[in-house]
Amino acid sequence: MSKPHRRVDIVRFRGKVENHAAARNLLRNSGDLVLIERGRPRSIVMLCPCGCGDELVVNLDPRAGPAWYLYQNKKGITLYPSVWRENGCGSHFIIWSNRVYWCDYESLWDTDVVESSLDDTVSSFLDAKGFLHYKDIAVQLGEIPWDILIVCRRLVKRGALREGVGKHKGYFQKLINR
Repeated sequence: MSKPHRRVDIVRFRGKVENHAAARNLLRNSGDLVLIERGRPRSIVMLCPCGCGDELVVNLDPRAGPAWYLYQNKKGITLYPSVWRENGCGSHFIIWSNRVYWCDYESLWDTDVVESSLDDTVSSFLDAKGFLHYKDIAVQLGEIPWDILIVCRRLVKRGALREGVGKHKGYFQKLINR
């Protein structure tokens, strides 16, 4: 009898393989994930971090349909955008620097989990530009979108930026001091 799965807040990278069968052999516990790579990253296979035991496949190859972005750095693995299961357990979560942030993640944007050294970079980048989406800012700066969203929201609180509303939420513009 296999041991029961439990909800986790951290993912564990179990390795890189070339196919789904090899990935499946490495999955043991909730939050375990494996990168399938054949010349380029193709997908992430993981056990749902909620503990339901379901195996998830996250597409990383835009040639195969809608794809997530994979970021790997010294802080760990990040996927963008969030993973929202429309069937099964219905979990909604973000994987960011090997951590799992659950559907109540809106409160996360009020924290200081990102170093303030990015604040000046983002502020300078937005000089004389109109509204830009945080993902586009991240791409231009070579940063992780979740990090840039935190910085932008922090700069809004300080009165340096403003965020769009409604369908423009997530778009930011620098405020010009008069």
